[in-house]
Amino acid sequence: MTDRLQLCSPHPYHHLTGSGGASTRLFRPMSSFHIVSRPFLKSCQNYNEYPSKLVERVRYGFPQLQLYRDRFKNRQEELNLFAASEKFFVPYWDVSENGKVEQRNLLSEDELGVWLGDQYRLDPSDPGKGPAHVVSVKPDPQVRFVFLESASSVAPIETTASALKRVLSYYQVMPYFPDFLYSFGPRNSDERESAGFSSFRAETTLQNIKPALEIPALKRSGKRFQFCATFKGTSSVSFDAEQDAKTRQTWRIRSAVIYHQFDVEYGTQVWIVGDPLQSIHGIVREHIHEDKNHASRFNTPLKSFKTSLEMLLHYSQWAAEDWRWRVQFSEEEIYKSTQHYVIINPDQSVRWDRIGMLVIQNQIEHLTDTVTCIESNIAIMNRLQSFYKDLVDNPAWPQSEIDEYKWAVREFASQLGEHIYDLSMQLKRANIALQIGKERKDILIQHLAAQNAKKQEENAAKQEEYTRIMWQQQHKTSLDAVAMKVITVITLVYLPMTFVSTFFSTDVVKYQPDNEPGNTTASGLDTSKERVSTLALSRFFTISVPLMLLTFLFAYGWYRWERYWMNKESGGYKSSTHGERSLDV
Repeated sequence: MTDRLQLCSPHPYHHLTGSGGASTRLFRPMSSFHIVSRPFLKSCQNYNEYPSKLVERVRYGFPQLQLYRDRFKNRQEELNLFAASEKFFVPYWDVSENGKVEQRNLLSEDELGVWLGDQYRLDPSDPGKGPAHVVSVKPDPQVRFVFLESASSVAPIETTASALKRVLSYYQVMPYFPDFLYSFGPRNSDERESAGFSSFRAETTLQNIKPALEIPALKRSGKRFQFCATFKGTSSVSFDAEQDAKTRQTWRIRSAVIYHQFDVEYGTQVWIVGDPLQSIHGIVREHIHEDKNHASRFNTPLKSFKTSLEMLLHYSQWAAEDWRWRVQFSEEEIYKSTQHYVIINPDQSVRWDRIGMLVIQNQIEHLTDTVTCIESNIAIMNRLQSFYKDLVDNPAWPQSEIDEYKWAVREFASQLGEHIYDLSMQLKRANIALQIGKERKDILIQHLAAQNAKKQEENAAKQEEYTRIMWQQQHKTSLDAVAMKVITVITLVYLPMTFVSTFFSTDVVKYQPDNEPGNTTASGLDTSKERVSTLALSRFFTISVPLMLLTFLFAYGWYRWERYWMNKESGGYKSSTHGERSLDV
């Protein structure tokens, strides 16, 4: 009830979106009054509920529309898809019925409302009729381009979600369109995400027209077709390499989302272009120049139809033209980074090149993305061919000038086929380059594996030689230990005797020799020069032998004592796996 009261406000200037967003006064007076339908009015009023409030809700199913609405809300927050209101920037490009071009950048939602024309005023002849007789003041231009752009490929789209919903509701855009935008935004800055998504959705309404969509005042007959498509282009970029401070070149994927709506009776066109890097914007600026008059290109539905096909061919040309150079770049990078080991002598060692391996892997991934994008473009172009052929073959298509329409579609399909053929050739080339890259990577890995195996053999031989040397050293050490053992035993034997001999040789103990000077033996030998004491000799052995035994006993006892304490400190280690005895045994 509140909406109805607001809608019937006596103020002469209001927005059609009275409850969906803030109302704004028009900046110029209304010049004409046109009746619009109540369902269309309500759909535009509740644009924030897009797409659940579309006029053709029954066609899509209400639960499905709610699912699209909730997904739109969730994804725009998760992906940070749209910019803040202070960064609002929506370029548009209009061609009026008289062929003049109007180009402007909208900087706020208020300006969007004035430009769009979704405004109403009560019928002055009968203000009591209410919303069903609301009047509009701005019919659609002959051609309208709306560009969704961003400051860079990783920046949010420079519009707000509510502004986009407002445009989509005003033109009753199919609910699938927002799904095409989810590959944009900062969260999807990775090239592989941009390369991965591709789709084509189309709808044709040529009969059983819903009355709410027949709005002659807006140049809308309700007989229309619309489609969404993704095109993948590529372009080179330069960057400064960190490792050598040189400027290098690489290639990036550029994704564009194209929405097109065409009114069959009035020949009016709407293009909504998701174009983060303004690639499509440049094509429109080039082929629909603002300084020229284009009335002859849009003054009949047939001419407008042909012009729309021309624009699609320009988009297809953009999506096909630079893949040749991207593939060539990848081929050259793979060749430069692999030629030094592909032609190498098998016996020559391979130099491990970490940067080269990264280059190969990077180019393999780039070629994989290239193949994905080219296949996507081919599929989209094939789908466009079949879509337009089925369109003009539809019995409900206007039969006036039908031959001209079919000829235009055949010409369009023929030229599109040239782009498809060119892309097919580049696809084959990319697949060959991808296969070569993988094979050369495998060759490098095999070279490195063989080289590592050879190094392992060399290391094993060195280890064996080292083991042999260690065994020799151990053997020598064992011999030295035996020698030291012999020396120790001999020392233990002679040490007591040495001690006794040294002791007896001092003046502490003196013995007189048994023979006096002048004595002779029985054989007549003179023994006066022999000074031998049998008593000293007997005592020498009497003392030396026991002392030697005591020395051995003391040494053995000391050895046992030290062994005992070693075992005690080590915890009496015993080997249970090899049956070795403990040191304390």
